[in-house]
Amino acid sequence: MLYLISGFRWSFFEVADVDVGISLAMISLFLLACLTLVWWMFKTGYRLRQ
Repeated sequence: MLYLISGFRWSFFEVADVDVGISLAMISLFLLACLTLVWWMFKTGYRLRQ
C-alpha cells in the first residue's frame, strides 16, 4: 500500500517517500503474484464443486 500511495504522490507533486522505480517494481511484483494465483486457481479448478 505504501508503494501505491507513494507512486500517486509522485505523479501529482513529484515528491515521493520511496524511489519511483522501487514503487513500480513492487506494484508490478504484487500484480504478477495476484495474476499467478488466479491463473493457478483457474488451471486446477481450485474449490470447484462437482
